[in-house]
Amino acid sequence: MFAGIGVDRGRDTRLFAVPVFVGKLIHASLPMGHFLLLSGLTVGLVVAAVTDVREGRIPNWLTASLTVFGMGVQSWQHGWDGFLFSLGGLGLGLACLMFFYIKGGMGAGDVKLLGAIGTILGPSQVVVAFAFAAMLGGIYSLALLSNQGGLRQAWERVFLLLTTFKVTRALPISDGQNPAEPKLRYALVLGLGTVITQTLFYYGVL
Repeated sequence: MFAGIGVDRGRDTRLFAVPVFVGKLIHASLPMGHFLLLSGLTVGLVVAAVTDVREGRIPNWLTASLTVFGMGVQSWQHGWDGFLFSLGGLGLGLACLMFFYIKGGMGAGDVKLLGAIGTILGPSQVVVAFAFAAMLGGIYSLALLSNQGGLRQAWERVFLLLTTFKVTRALPISDGQNPAEPKLRYALVLGLGTVITQTLFYYGVL
């Protein structure tokens, strides 16, 4: 249920072909305001995913633009209630990932991206999107560790953590990410979690 954007470079156009096609299919079935929000969200998610994969970062201009866009359109459509709805989604989106950011599990760009997503989805849906993204992120992490030969070491760390907890009744928490560990691209799973959430809400499953 998302629309995409086109780019000038021919080899990149394929990245946006599917969202553009899907956007054309749903344009007639959604209210204009809703379609505008989903179109802007899709553009932001695609650009964030591509940038994160290529450069390993999510630029501030992207998350800031998506945040302003979400809050602006919600306020334009629903006035003060829309602004509060969007503000609540922003705050809850940031809160969902703040702990992991503080512990060094992810970058600030990931946190700000989920907050920006929250300005469009609102408080309840951004939490669901976070839950799906967390599940997908776990699968993604295991697959990446397995592919790079680090799955055994990961299980050994889990076993050590549980053994330490059994003896000391305290969980040792690392102050940061091990530089040797593979770098995860969370923009991908945040985008997929958002797509799943919107699809399930659109069809009335949630």
